[in-house]
Amino acid sequence: MPLTYPAVGLVDEAVRLRRWREDDLDCVRAAAQDLRIVEATTVPGVFSVDAGRAFIARQWSRVDSGEGVSLAIADAVTNQALGSVVLMLRPQPEVAGLGYWLVPSARGRGFTTRAVRMASSWALDVAGMERVEAWVEPDNEASRRVLTAAAFEQEGVLRSFLSFPGRRADAVVFSRLRGPRPRTA
Repeated sequence: MPLTYPAVGLVDEAVRLRRWREDDLDCVRAAAQDLRIVEATTVPGVFSVDAGRAFIARQWSRVDSGEGVSLAIADAVTNQALGSVVLMLRPQPEVAGLGYWLVPSARGRGFTTRAVRMASSWALDVAGMERVEAWVEPDNEASRRVLTAAAFEQEGVLRSFLSFPGRRADAVVFSRLRGPRPRTA
């Protein structure tokens, strides 16, 4: 089941999730200054206008290729892009992996939690996913707080699971399921 752009706007009083636009280069430029974002995403490590445009084009291509959907996290009032939330299809049917980042100047105001809650609710309630999961490093307390506040449950740790340039890291697995938790025998 492929993911497409939401047919209805995903917006609340603070956050709007929308397609990336060519005029979102300032957001990509700011993200390129954060080494943690660069290490874990396809944001260019050295920003140029061409590299920023290539990043935005990659976000658009996710729907066309059937990989998933990438949305800009924007201020609901100004529509200025502040970050990214992406849902990528996993090999298991009806399972999406969630990724997200926010530029440093926008952090601490609840934008990420709102965006994660909105994107995962859309994936589960509208797009037909049964499970949305996120993998975060154990020391990433900010992401752990975001996921917990957005109704995700911590499941366990995958040892030496994440691969970054020059290092490997454990991943703490969080998930959010559609409907009640299945019973176990």
